Amino acid sequence: MMLRRLIGISETPAGMDEFVVKCPSCEGYSSADVMVVSKYLTFFWIPLFPIDKDANVICNTCGLKRYGMNFDSALITNYDDIKRKFRHPWFTYVGGVLFLLILVIAIFFASFN
Repeated sequence: MMLRRLIGISETPAGMDEFVVKCPSCEGYSSADVMVVSKYLTFFWIPLFPIDKDANVICNTCGLKRYGMNFDSALITNYDDIKRKFRHPWFTYVGGVLFLLILVIAIFFASFN
């Protein structure tokens, strides 16, 4: 139980745009509003590193809302062209970079002793 409080997964929006997706309700390809969400691992609420991207999709034809969809080529037809548009925010790497920096400094000072 204590470990669950120390380590967690958080989310933050990575961007939003309109794409053509295959809607299971309309049974066809239609435009939809897609909000990409970056998921990242935290330690004491400090972001360590990103782990995944999900998409929240709202079909503009029928209004179907889907949350937590995998942001990949199965969802969006031109995924390879747009995947770089939705990068993980810079702050999701802060904890990992700080950890590596502390490790390098510790190794550097340990080499002088």
